[in-house]
Amino acid sequence: MMKPEVINANDDSKDYSRWKIIYPNYLNKKKKVKEGRKINLNYCVTDPSVDEIALACKELKVQCVVEKNKYYPRDWLVEGRIRIKMPDAESSNIYSKFALMKQIGLKLQTIKANVEPTVAGDMLGNVINPRFNAESAKLDILFFAHFL
Repeated sequence: MMKPEVINANDDSKDYSRWKIIYPNYLNKKKKVKEGRKINLNYCVTDPSVDEIALACKELKVQCVVEKNKYYPRDWLVEGRIRIKMPDAESSNIYSKFALMKQIGLKLQTIKANVEPTVAGDMLGNVINPRFNAESAKLDILFFAHFL
């Protein structure tokens, strides 16, 4: 049996079985409530991964454990889940699993926003060139047509 990957957990907390479980489908914008989404679409992102959720938990300073060999019962194609130790209510404003999922969703939106524009920017940079104009394209076509 594989041991779960521990992220941001102290050594004094050995028993993970009582921690809350969050599957990626709970935060997936593409899923309906019947398919497993638990929070409002305003807090969701498209196709969150287990690693992104773990990163969001780390940024929120919430102890978590990644279990990559587990599957969501409603959708067996979704691999992995996160076990989260709920923070103390008096030390943070997170008082329930639902509120924690909202905070994770908001953090995931910033994580996805930081990752996706660079990829989209690279793809758009190849398609849309600000120095491109129609006159230079016509000259290039005429130049290459001369050699044919």
